[in-house]
Amino acid sequence: MKAWFQSFFSSQVPPVAPPQTWQATETQLPMSGLSTPALQQRRGLLDGAFLAWMTQGDLDSAAALGEQEQRVLQRLTARFADPATHASLLPRAAGVVPALLARLRSDSSSLGELAEHVSRDPTLVAEVVAMANSAFYRRERPVMELSHSIQMLGVGGLRAAIARVVLKPMVDARSGPVIKRSAPRLWKHTEFKTQLGAEIARSQGLDPFDAYMLALLHDIAWSAVLRELDGAAPSWRLSTEFVSGLGQWRDRLAWLIAQQWRPHGPWVQAAEELAQQGLSDESSPEVLNLCTADQLAWLLCDPDRNRARALADPLLDAALPPVRACFEDLDPANAVREP
Repeated sequence: MKAWFQSFFSSQVPPVAPPQTWQATETQLPMSGLSTPALQQRRGLLDGAFLAWMTQGDLDSAAALGEQEQRVLQRLTARFADPATHASLLPRAAGVVPALLARLRSDSSSLGELAEHVSRDPTLVAEVVAMANSAFYRRERPVMELSHSIQMLGVGGLRAAIARVVLKPMVDARSGPVIKRSAPRLWKHTEFKTQLGAEIARSQGLDPFDAYMLALLHDIAWSAVLRELDGAAPSWRLSTEFVSGLGQWRDRLAWLIAQQWRPHGPWVQAAEELAQQGLSDESSPEVLNLCTADQLAWLLCDPDRNRARALADPLLDAALPPVRACFEDLDPANAVREP
């Protein structure tokens, strides 16, 4: 992998011009989910259920904010306020991700060039073939050959596969007990969220890779939050106030991580917008789409499939048809069981 990574960045990458900032107009693209107030109302409820499932903690919405929980939020406040700690939010991210994203977003990164780099590394070959055989891409027959997988994924799929391989280790399962038990579930949620985010954007004529990276960044930021939980207590009582506070710090730390990565694009602007303004009536399409993908991804993870479908239906009814098709393809309940 190291040799591939060095070769991937061996040539100079041309700069990528920043896109225009989104401005609200009378001809906005159709949204892919519920209205903003409905998304806001559901966000706290679903965030609590997701955090309880991910950390295997206790959800107690009526509990008061205890001393341990207050200390966690205070440490997150101090970390946000101290620029000296920002580079350590994700180990190795600041040195790796900017060059990766510049290379992937370069116009010179054609399908043939990306395929050539993928073919040199067994880890990437396995990832590309696995992605082509995922529920989102697979149709009737398994894909066995790299060439067939590349044709199926295209440039966007290859970019996502490369980003996934490089960034997945940043969801570090070798840390303390909270992260160890949370990391596999967090990554499962991330896989659903990135694919749904990309499909929502694609259905609206927006850049699916930007949406993919925004969803990836947003979930990876949970790792920085979970590190503050590690070592303080073996398990946590997740009250409404604590869940809300952790969610807000996830949004803010995602923005700090994006600044460390230093790319241009609407997904970085969306991270800043969410950190500073939260989800509001003035939210951009990128933020609304992210929150929709986040909720749908949890509903794909929820072990109670009947409850999940009841909660997902309003989102899917308001979505464009390709988003519902994507959700159905990813739904474990619809997986084809081999005889």
